[in-house]
Amino acid sequence: MFWTLFIGVGALFGAAMMWIAPAKLGMAPLLDQMQANLPLADVFFTSFAWPGVFLLVIIGLPNLAGAALVARQHRIAPIWTTACGVVLIAWICLQLFVAFGPNPVSDVYLAFGLAQAVMGILWIRRARRDATIQPH
Repeated sequence: MFWTLFIGVGALFGAAMMWIAPAKLGMAPLLDQMQANLPLADVFFTSFAWPGVFLLVIIGLPNLAGAALVARQHRIAPIWTTACGVVLIAWICLQLFVAFGPNPVSDVYLAFGLAQAVMGILWIRRARRDATIQPH
């Protein structure tokens, strides 16, 4: 539950900051890097509007949905949580290797994605093990 909520709420606030006050937060250099390094820059990266939408839709909403699945103890919650971790890892790899290069924030979120994916995998393994144990 922690990772899905933490990452989901963080992405929600990150997207909101991209829409509300990117200049005040010193984000302009990031936009310059996106425009220089990402495809379709002239369409999607002329402001922080689309990056905010992408962050919310790709990272934020799936993690918040994952938190709801965990809270309801839904059977797909472990798989969903693992998938959210893998998507975050891919997102951060895109940032690290294509858009921005190494930076402390991306490094930390890469660790968060790895932790979320590993915890999800361990949860899946435990659930499978528990399903095979039959009471006598």
